[in-house]
Amino acid sequence: MEKERIKVLLVEDDKVDQVAFKRLVKNENLLYDYTIAGSVSEAKEILNSEIFNIVITDYNLGDGIAFNFFDFVTDAPIILVTGVGDEEVAVKAMKAGAYDYLIKDHQRNYLKVLPLTVANAIKHKKIEDDHKRMEEEREKLITELQESLIKVKTLRGLIPICASCKKVRDDKGYWDEVENYVSKYSDAVFSHGICPDCFEKLYPEQYKRLKENGKII
Repeated sequence: MEKERIKVLLVEDDKVDQVAFKRLVKNENLLYDYTIAGSVSEAKEILNSEIFNIVITDYNLGDGIAFNFFDFVTDAPIILVTGVGDEEVAVKAMKAGAYDYLIKDHQRNYLKVLPLTVANAIKHKKIEDDHKRMEEEREKLITELQESLIKVKTLRGLIPICASCKKVRDDKGYWDEVENYVSKYSDAVFSHGICPDCFEKLYPEQYKRLKENGKII
């Protein structure tokens, strides 16, 4: 099965770090379709028009800090890259919604673990999306069951029935046969017979004979 490509936004104002990232993608044959923003304002502009699977950003940028564009990220995990000693900033980033952070060292060793961090972030996001979808389906099912219960309760309440033809009016204003109405709003199943009064009216001779024989009380 062919692996899906990952759409990446790299927000990095350092040209050397930009080149290092490009080299990593090429040398490791990473399936990244990447876009590079060199500033907060550029990141905002790009995020206003494009959707990404993941955002990788340096903390200190030329015209601000990474937090300045976090609100522009739509439904994508954020990986923050901070300088040595910026662990406190990283913790704040996690509280602000970042998935993970990496420490940027002078040798750029953080790039060695970046692909795995990205893969884990994408996997985590998929699990979250699956869980969210299951919850939405669960809520939908609960709503449908509640609506069904309301209909059943309506059947037990006041039911408008025609005094002449005995048809029943549903909640949408349509008139239907009693059998159809009850079957629609409950689990009841009809079997047809004939009551003694109707039997006497429709078949008087047979009724008289059966009554004389004691078969009708």
